[in-house]
Amino acid sequence: MMKSQGLMVAVVLLALAVAGYAVASRVYGFPFLGLPAPRSPEPVPGMYSLGLMITNLDDPGRFIRVQIELELYDGSKSTLVSQRVSEIKTDIYALLRAKKYDDLAGESGLRNLQTEILDRLNKKFPGLVKNVYFSEFLIQ
Repeated sequence: MMKSQGLMVAVVLLALAVAGYAVASRVYGFPFLGLPAPRSPEPVPGMYSLGLMITNLDDPGRFIRVQIELELYDGSKSTLVSQRVSEIKTDIYALLRAKKYDDLAGESGLRNLQTEILDRLNKKFPGLVKNVYFSEFLIQ
């Protein structure tokens, strides 16, 4: 009788251990059961508007009016952008004020400016900005 109770307890403990390992492997991804480790959720991209920017160009009497939207790799990082928005806009204003009308004319001018802004932002904030878009672009 004692042997059968000892065997019963051993079977129950073994069953509990296997069930506990199975549950833990789903949560922590233990490889023994062939289950992959859980992946952290992919960041959800987001957009951040820098708003309307108007400044003079490096040509007398010429100016640019542009509305810039930043596509962020991770939308939850928009708070970082909002905390540093003055610094970001100052850098962009400096870039814009150094441009001449001919530098910005046509599609190639717009694309070059887009690339320059993206490069500047990625140097300061690596892995933050995926792309730069213009929702308004006027040079005069």
